[in-house]
Amino acid sequence: MSKSELELTVAFGDYDRTGMLERGAIRPEGINLRIIRLNPPEIFNRMSRFQEFDASEMSMGTHCYHLGAGESPFVGIPAFPSRVFRHSMVYFNAASRIEKPEDLNGKRIAVREWGMTAVVWIVGILCEEFGLDMASVDWVGAVEPRVPIQLPAGVRIRYIKPGQTLSDMLASGEVDAALLHQVPACFTAETTGVKRMFPDYKRAEIEYYRRTGIHPIMHCVVLRKDVYRNNPWALKSLYKALLSSRQKTIEALSDNGALSAMVPFLPSAMDETREIFGENFWPYGIKANRATLEKLVLYAYQQGLTQRLLSIDELFGENLQDS
Repeated sequence: MSKSELELTVAFGDYDRTGMLERGAIRPEGINLRIIRLNPPEIFNRMSRFQEFDASEMSMGTHCYHLGAGESPFVGIPAFPSRVFRHSMVYFNAASRIEKPEDLNGKRIAVREWGMTAVVWIVGILCEEFGLDMASVDWVGAVEPRVPIQLPAGVRIRYIKPGQTLSDMLASGEVDAALLHQVPACFTAETTGVKRMFPDYKRAEIEYYRRTGIHPIMHCVVLRKDVYRNNPWALKSLYKALLSSRQKTIEALSDNGALSAMVPFLPSAMDETREIFGENFWPYGIKANRATLEKLVLYAYQQGLTQRLLSIDELFGENLQDS
């Protein structure tokens, strides 16, 4: 480490695509990284409320909120540690007379947290593709949003009482459906009548991607704005290092000599992934992700997470606009 290097503390979840940075196999030019591995929700809370780290992984929903609320304390980097299709998270109670997504209108639907990026995506998809009217739903939330959100006109959320769980409420029929990013306990119990809206969700997600070109982005990386103002070059240095770490991970996953992940059919999974997504199947940068980002900021605006429609350019730093 050179004495002239910038010292930065960065928080990430546990990902293969950032592993090369954690191990020091890749180092951002001019920066000495101290990487802390934490559960992403803890990172978001500590960074959003207290700006506790110099840089970190960040929920796209929270990043959009801060930008829409005024002077955000962060500058975004278009590197995306988490991307997840969300058709799998729609569950319903079979006794609720729900047979298809269009039947969700007028029902009691539970979410863990309004404004979390996973919910933003699936609510947006249900509204755009299946005609869900948010104002027709009796929404039930497990926790209040980590940031203050002005709900859209006609949308109301009531919150569960201490001791209640969304899984129990779904199993008992107290709610008709739930949008949950983690598989609820009731779904694994054979005695309950809880079903997935999209039983073959992989097929639904592949069809969605092939039709729209959208692979939902959950998290980006942010640098504290005060650090950026004093060291604007650090933004591009971090981006290049994140890009290199991702690329080295893809190369490792593609090495059939000794599998880098505990997936028995990893080679065929990689073949299938490339057949669907092409060679650049986990793209970083603005250009390759513009359609996905445009959809996300639209959904965030429609759901009250932002009070204006954000532009894609303002999501990320000025010196990364050509990425």
